[in-house]
This record gives sequence, structure tokens and C-alpha cells, in this order.
Amino acid sequence: MTDWKPPTENAWTPGSKKIIECEPRTSTPTVADSPNGGLVKAWSASNLDKFDKCPHSVFLAKVKKIKEVSGEAADRGTAIHTLAEEFIIGEIGELPTELERYAHEFEKLRVGYEKAEVTVEEDWAFDINWNATGWMAKDCWARMKLDACHLEDETSGKVIDFKTGKKWGNEIKHNRQAMIYAIGAFKRYPALEFVKTEFWYLDQKDGPLINSYPKASLKILQPRIDKRAIRLTSCTDFPPNPSESNCRWCSYANDGSCEWSHQQ
Repeated sequence: MTDWKPPTENAWTPGSKKIIECEPRTSTPTVADSPNGGLVKAWSASNLDKFDKCPHSVFLAKVKKIKEVSGEAADRGTAIHTLAEEFIIGEIGELPTELERYAHEFEKLRVGYEKAEVTVEEDWAFDINWNATGWMAKDCWARMKLDACHLEDETSGKVIDFKTGKKWGNEIKHNRQAMIYAIGAFKRYPALEFVKTEFWYLDQKDGPLINSYPKASLKILQPRIDKRAIRLTSCTDFPPNPSESNCRWCSYANDGSCEWSHQQ
């Protein structure tokens, strides 16, 4: 855990009327007196990215419980992930065409699964001290959904994420996600001394995004992620940050759920 002190400035109350000062956002979210005492108790990589862009979108999803409308791209991504899982665990005999760019790699995962070296579609959950816990446990603070994890030997592991979107323009977001996976792997498997993350872009001609992390890198990575995560899980208000770029692909802006939408 990193040192943490709550700011005292109050900025905005969820559910309040629209105010002109919110566009663009100039205030920071108000936080609770404890690092996980906010309205949202647990975080994921995707929620951290959303919170950084527009805290109010996380409020709508996690506090108001408004379901996001998935588009064709998201539905297709889910279907391809299902195909990947079914091939790796042997429920499908032939490699689906959607996975052909990484045919050799998927074959290796299939062999690894047969040897009990590979797991797929795992849910990892941790408390605020990075101890493993249950996905829906009261002390759950961090959640990660893994496409595949390959424990290559006692001290080396690989976390693999299947991407159906574009690589270009997402490198920063995906590198942050990779850091989170690396921390999770080291915490879940304490014997690991080395973790590699690979993001496979199944639709793209570009190669995978690969990062390598020695265990010593935890001293740098963990405080960075802790700081971002605590901003979310200590937040007691979720100020909107409407803009053309933030609202363009936001489900709540497009379906009218968000009164602060840049399009309004």
C-alpha cells in the first residue's frame, strides 16, 4: 500500500443538478477517510480507465447500476473469446478462422492446458493488501478477468489477453492493464520470479504487445496502481467530465442515461 491522505476540498455531489463549472472538469473527486471507504469498493483495469476519463461514468455503472448497452463490436469480442476458450480446453477440434493469426500460439496453449500448465477465463480477486480473496467477498478490492495464464515453470509465468480491437492508439491503456496483470500474477503465485504479459490482437496484422516483469519491478508497479485504484475506491463524489472525445463512445451519453452528455 502507498501512503494516502484524503483531500479536504468538496467538489460535487452525485445526483445534483447540472452546473456550468463541470465542463471542462476543474475539480478533483472528493474522497472518504479510508482508501476503500468510497461508494465503489472494488476496481478493475477497465474501471480505472473509465474513472480517469470521466468519474461520473463509473458512478452510473457501479452506484446507479445502469447497465451499459453493448454494441456489435463488444458482442463479437465476447463470441471470439468463447471460441478461444473452447478451443484451448478441447471442446472444439478445429481452430476457428478468427484465431488463425495466432494459430501456433493457440496450439501451444491447448497442449499446455492438457498438461495442467494453462488456465483459461479465470477470475482473480484481491483485498486491499493484495491477498487473494473471493470475487464477491466483502473484502474484495481488486478484480481481474484473465483470458489465459501459462505457468511455464515454478518461477516463470505468462498472462495472455485476447484483443479483438485495434492496437494503435491503445498502447498506453493496454500497458497499464499489463502492469495490473503482472502484479496479480506475482501476488497469486508468490514463487514466481518473472512474469511476461502478451496481448494478442486477433484482428490486426501488428504483432502482440509484450512486456516482461522481474519480481523486483513490484516495488515500482504496485505503488503506481495502488495510487490510481485508491482514487477510485475512496471516491465519494464522481464529477462528470463531458467532452466530445469522452462522450463519443460512452454508452450513457449515447442512450440518454447521462444528463451531462456533451451531446446534450
